[in-house]
Amino acid sequence: MKKILLLMTALLSFGGMTAWAQSFEFQYQGQSLADGDTVTIAAEENVFGELACETNSSEDPNNGLVLKLLSATSANVKATLQITYNTLAPQILQWCMGGECWPVNDTEVFSKQFPVNESVLVQFDANDIQSEGYLMATLRASISLESHQVNIQFTNGESAGINQPQTSNAQHLKGVYDLKGCRVCAALNDKGKMINDKLRKGIYIVSDGVHKRKVIIK
Repeated sequence: MKKILLLMTALLSFGGMTAWAQSFEFQYQGQSLADGDTVTIAAEENVFGELACETNSSEDPNNGLVLKLLSATSANVKATLQITYNTLAPQILQWCMGGECWPVNDTEVFSKQFPVNESVLVQFDANDIQSEGYLMATLRASISLESHQVNIQFTNGESAGINQPQTSNAQHLKGVYDLKGCRVCAALNDKGKMINDKLRKGIYIVSDGVHKRKVIIK
């Protein structure tokens, strides 16, 4: 009887460990990424002589960003890409995974489903960059009930956390956003200060339709 109980306990323990085993992960340049890690890529000239940021500049899976299966050879993946900040003004911004490519912009969340065999390249590119600044995006992937995310930062002379606010004479701007990318109702006075007392203290992104900058409400 004791042997049976011990065997059942061992089987339950093994089953619990298997249930919690990680089935996939993101890797960058052959190294495993922890959930929520940020991959930062500086702009470089591509083969066309344009400034570009690419998560994979070749088909070599050890060169760039990859989604890697750990406990199976195939799976169906649901992936979501969201751009939360972008001042690079690229002429082409696209996301490719699972054999398909989709043009993306600053205002939408993109979700796609596709099959994966062992691994799939995460090809997210900003081509022909026209401005200094940086881009921040979050990629989340799910297989069954398991999900992981990786943050992607493209930089051209500036990265997150170091850009300085600039003055503006605009009274009403085309958009004011919080750091999550959600639009809020607000305007600035001629000294560049927010004149909407409903806004809480914090950091906001202000767009005049051409440039974006940070405004700090104290």
